[in-house]
Amino acid sequence: MIQANLVKVKSFLSQSIVKVRELGLSRAFVNFGRESILTDNKPFKKYELPAWVLFARETVRNPRVMGTCWSSSPNLANAIAAFVSDQEGIIVELGSGTGIVTEALLNNGIAAERLISIEQSPELTKHVRKRCPNVRVINGDALHLADLLGDDFKRVTTIVSSLPFRSLPHAVEHGIIKQIDQVLPKNGLLIQFTYDLSGRAMSLPPHLKRVSHKIVWANFPPARVDVYCQQR
Repeated sequence: MIQANLVKVKSFLSQSIVKVRELGLSRAFVNFGRESILTDNKPFKKYELPAWVLFARETVRNPRVMGTCWSSSPNLANAIAAFVSDQEGIIVELGSGTGIVTEALLNNGIAAERLISIEQSPELTKHVRKRCPNVRVINGDALHLADLLGDDFKRVTTIVSSLPFRSLPHAVEHGIIKQIDQVLPKNGLLIQFTYDLSGRAMSLPPHLKRVSHKIVWANFPPARVDVYCQQR
């Protein structure tokens, strides 16, 4: 009996390894869950991956685009949102990720109709649309920010960025910053966070001046939030 069970366990492990290799860990996990449900003769229920799994999977797929293995913590998200003033105009979020900063902005008093979120990953875009259904979430590349905003281009007052500029290729970084500079009006704000706590300046145009900052120690890893003002 024991020997028969060992043979079954060995067979199960072998099949699992093959699945992981062929499908990838996340798909194997979902398929295994589906098979368990079907063999138990229970009605099939679509499984939705947790936000942290979605974020980790996108990091594996596009590490330079994501820039980190960790999604922002509520402490970091709230620190970012606190810098956004309750004034007229559109707030644009670049790189909404799992939507934690999006949600913090809403909780901080920003009306959903004033918030536009840009996310490059189709999967994360779907997730944020479910998490914040009243927010306009656009699946697109910040390299084309002005075109993505359309008629709202001239109504932008603040850009909140979670983009990992320090890990992006130089040409991509330069292109996105050029778009930000084009969209932001005089006295408009760029709020950017980074894991570089040194305060080393970003490669921004000289008329985008840093006017404030905050280090969020209660985040893993600790992060720095910098606020820049368009002064041209």
